Amino acid sequence: MVQPQVPIEVDPETGIWTTDGLPMIYLPRHFLVNMQKAIEDAIGAEAYRAILYGSSDLSALQWCRAEARTHGLAPVETFRHYLKRLSQRGYGQLEITALDEATGTGAVTVRHSAFALGYGPATGRPVCYTFEGSFAGGMRYVLEMAGRPGVPVCREVACAADGHPECRFELRCEPAG
Repeated sequence: MVQPQVPIEVDPETGIWTTDGLPMIYLPRHFLVNMQKAIEDAIGAEAYRAILYGSSDLSALQWCRAEARTHGLAPVETFRHYLKRLSQRGYGQLEITALDEATGTGAVTVRHSAFALGYGPATGRPVCYTFEGSFAGGMRYVLEMAGRPGVPVCREVACAADGHPECRFELRCEPAG
């Protein structure tokens, strides 16, 4: 088994975990999946998807800004580093499979998604929408650093919980405003 190379520091007085100075929480996968299922049951999958999208987008943008400062990474490498860290934390194996900074388009593949595995392959619908806002936020950082206007939009186009071999996401850039 490959041991993750994520630096984790635990403050002995507060118990707060940090990685690269950012506070972190370590959770079992079933907790996140069960929480998603319960919220879907309460408000519906589309309503939860919309709420999650905005918060994930902002969180990814904030993470990329902080990590770029910490590690001195170029914008695209910061986005790749973000996906590497998500992979190391058990969300699945995340990879940028296409990226065009000039047009703000791209594609991300997730193999062994924690959400698809938690729901199972016979769920019959995409369930990895949790990643959509995160990938949009990573692309937002890339565009922000390039001084390029526009709003990145991400959609899950294939999900392992819907019978596909992997989860795939497409990114495009829409005009601002």
